[in-house]
Parts: sequence; structure tokens; C-alpha cells
Amino acid sequence: MDEIDPFEARLLFGNQLDNLTGAQPTIERVSGFAIKHAGMADNLLDCILEKLDKPQVPPRINLLFVIDAILLSDHRTGATTWTDLIKREAVSIIKAVIPENSGGDANVPQVRKVVSGWKRRGIFDAGIVDTVETLLANRAGGSVGASDMGMKHQEIIKRIEEDRERHKRQKEEFWIRPADETPEEELSAYWETTSDLNEADWQEIANENQEYQQERRLIDVIQRQV
Repeated sequence: MDEIDPFEARLLFGNQLDNLTGAQPTIERVSGFAIKHAGMADNLLDCILEKLDKPQVPPRINLLFVIDAILLSDHRTGATTWTDLIKREAVSIIKAVIPENSGGDANVPQVRKVVSGWKRRGIFDAGIVDTVETLLANRAGGSVGASDMGMKHQEIIKRIEEDRERHKRQKEEFWIRPADETPEEELSAYWETTSDLNEADWQEIANENQEYQQERRLIDVIQRQV
């Protein structure tokens, strides 16, 4: 049972979103509030959608990371409250995070990673994932350096480190298994859920390699300038 009323919850959540950064602890704190107050998910989701209409307050990609953390929690626990609500807004959320400008282009690689995780875990229906992947396929995605050259060197390095930490956490989430699961049950689960290597997998590998090379080149440039 929620200990605060919807108005107070919305006010507190909105303040947390305004102070949201790309750091994993911040994302976990904000998503944790949303998960704890899932009974008010409709109000809290409206708050996220309102922030998505305000560019850079906070950065839209960080809002997507919060949404992703909430969906992963639902998937892990078997809850559906948040997932059912987000499902109806998933396509419009992605469109808001990758607007047709340089900022949207810079978000494309990270959005691809998030959507890949949703697809792998079967969080949404195939139709929703296909629609989102079509949106992303039509966008080449900007390099980290192309969009961030106006940022300070320290800020660029911080963003890269946050992206790597988040990606590592996402991979760790994928490998988490029930504590009482036997080795045979674990093997069976992976056998049943792991698909054959396909064109989408190769494309994801290529995207990750390209992003790594872009980050590496950017770091090299910064280090030579310091």
C-alpha cells in the first residue's frame, strides 16, 4: 500500500527526474521509486512522458534508461503493471528519444542496445519491437565525438564510463538465475531461450564494435589534447 498520495508522489518523482543523470546509482534510485509506487504507475508514467517533451531537462536518453530499469524489474519479478502501461507508449517514447537532429542521432546506438535487451527478454510483442527496430534501421546513428565535441573533456569521459557501466549491468541482469535452480535447469533454460545466430545478432555485434571504435578514437583525441 502506498504511503503517499498521488499528488505528493508525482511531485517527488518529478523532482527526481529533474535531477536525473546517466550514473547508474541515480537511475536505480529513480526507477526504484517508480517500482515501489507501482500503484500510481499511470501518474508517474505521465510525469516521464511530460519530461520527454522537454528536451535536455533531463536528457531524454536518461529517461529511457529509467524506463528500461523498470521493465527489467517487472520482467525479473513477473509484475506487469508498468510493462502494460509502457507497452502502449513504447513507440512514441523511442521517437521522442531519437528526434531528427544531432542529439537524436547520438542517442541511436544506446537505444539500439536497450531495444535489443527488450527483444532478447521478450518484454514486448514482436509487433512493437519490429516497429521500433524499423525506426532505428532508418537512422544511421551519430558518433560519440560528432555530437559531443562541445562538451568538456571530463564530461565526455564521464558519459562513456556511464555507458559502459550501464551496459555491464544489463549483461549481468541477463545472466542472473534463481538461487535454487539446478545446473540442469539452468542449462535447459538457456537451451530453450537461446536462438540461432542470425542477421540481427551480427548487426548488433557490428554496432557495438563501431561504437567501441568511435569511443576509443575520441578518448585518444582527448588524451593528446590534455
